[in-house]
Amino acid sequence: MKLAFNGATTIEAGLVEDVECAKKAGFELIEIWKSKLLNMLKKDGVENVKSLFERHRLKPVTINSIEQITFFENEQEKLKECEQLCKLAKELGVEGIVVVPGFLKGFVDEKTIEDESVKMLKKMADVAKKFSVKLGFEFLGFPNCSVNKIDSAWKIVQKVNEENVGVIVDTCHFFAGGSRLEQLEKIDPKKILIVHVNDLPKLKDVKDSDRVMPGDGILPLKDFFATLKRIGYDGAVSVELFNEDYWKKPACETAKVAFEKLKAFV
Repeated sequence: MKLAFNGATTIEAGLVEDVECAKKAGFELIEIWKSKLLNMLKKDGVENVKSLFERHRLKPVTINSIEQITFFENEQEKLKECEQLCKLAKELGVEGIVVVPGFLKGFVDEKTIEDESVKMLKKMADVAKKFSVKLGFEFLGFPNCSVNKIDSAWKIVQKVNEENVGVIVDTCHFFAGGSRLEQLEKIDPKKILIVHVNDLPKLKDVKDSDRVMPGDGILPLKDFFATLKRIGYDGAVSVELFNEDYWKKPACETAKVAFEKLKAFV
């Protein structure tokens, strides 16, 4: 498995600092936080961003993310954003775009959720194909997210049946949403775009800000990684936190700790 660093973990740092700190810490890959990329592009342009990754020999593996891709009023807005990010991904040598299902305001039956998800993912897949970019469908383990378990996300991806559409597994969402390791064992490892790794101090009423470094919480991460190895997954594993305590610390310090914590499991 290859170790990656997600820009959400150091949200207050810019893209240049993320790249420098991730490389210094020992990471091979980086996940680009979308707003950081767009901010740098405004000032420096695509070629300078591309040069940043090349100088540091750090491969950008994903751009995070297009959110609320389903149950959103303006479908064309999401498709336009998809095209914009896929174009950038091709120019920067990024493998894929993270796409996130929508949240629900009330009850929606499972078939409607599946139909809506499959429809939108197929449309986005057609856009991404033009740029040879993959899409990673990331289920969120929150009760009001339309797709909050791995078996539901996998079923949708199978129905989409496009080579450039896979799943993203996040340990926070996996365990907080009630997904089980035996469900992970049924996933084709080639269809997992990336694995987001973090830990939690609890499993009830979980918020993104509750995330802590791998090994600092209660999640059975050893069993999780053992399952990944058992199914033959050898792709990227990425530290992704949304914890303000880490945001306040120097980015290179956080990246160094993240690398050491993640390496202990790989």
